[in-house]
Amino acid sequence: MSSDAYQIFSAFDFSRISLSVIILVVAFVLARSCKIFSNRLSRGFPDYRLRIEQVMTTVNFILIVGSIALAIFLLFRSKEAAFAIAGSIGLAFAIGAKDVAASLLSGLIVLFDRSFRVGDRVKFADIYGDVLAIGVRSTRIRTLDDSIVTVPNSQFMNSPVISANAGALDMQVEVELFVSPDSDLALVEQLVRESAIASRSIYLHKPIKVLFKDQIAGNIFYTRVLLKAYVIEVNYEKSFESEVTQRCHAAFAQNGIKHPQGVY
Repeated sequence: MSSDAYQIFSAFDFSRISLSVIILVVAFVLARSCKIFSNRLSRGFPDYRLRIEQVMTTVNFILIVGSIALAIFLLFRSKEAAFAIAGSIGLAFAIGAKDVAASLLSGLIVLFDRSFRVGDRVKFADIYGDVLAIGVRSTRIRTLDDSIVTVPNSQFMNSPVISANAGALDMQVEVELFVSPDSDLALVEQLVRESAIASRSIYLHKPIKVLFKDQIAGNIFYTRVLLKAYVIEVNYEKSFESEVTQRCHAAFAQNGIKHPQGVY
């Protein structure tokens, strides 16, 4: 055994291994208990579900990282040896496993920079879905087709992330419709608004907007109708869009409002 290796080996106090293991086990049990508690609390207070999940994610992150650091620190005979060897090991780890180290650092940045949070509906690259968990190394996103995608945290540092609700429970939904340019736009706006308000998932504390724009596609001239409204929770995005579209089509047919041929 070389002198350097012997110095590193002698700096450890292996009599404390059992204490370090106990700390890790307790931290794991506490993390699991926090998860169970947060799930029950979210069911009891659904209006505060996102806030509860976000707080518990931060608590678990600090608990896991802190317990690992404490468990390793206790194995050293002195603080000086701990800091010296930990610095050497950290440098070697950063060089040898730079991708993992980048993900760990990125996890801290994502969690505390709050560019997106647990419960947010986000778009990242070609991924669109809900953030389930922000971990030490990666973030899990559930897509709208119920697939779970695990993204290394380091990838969020180089690409933009779009958050549809930015930590809020409600979110804005856009519904796009098309009508003939000679339609009565005042009537169209009324029908679209009524279709949105009739939905049980509409969030009426925020404004409803109906916007119009004349467009040309090939040789077809038509008017684009864009509804901007909020739903009470992100999970209702697609059902609201489908519900409003069906209502609008039925209302347009009853009132003689025609769709431009070739647009749909």
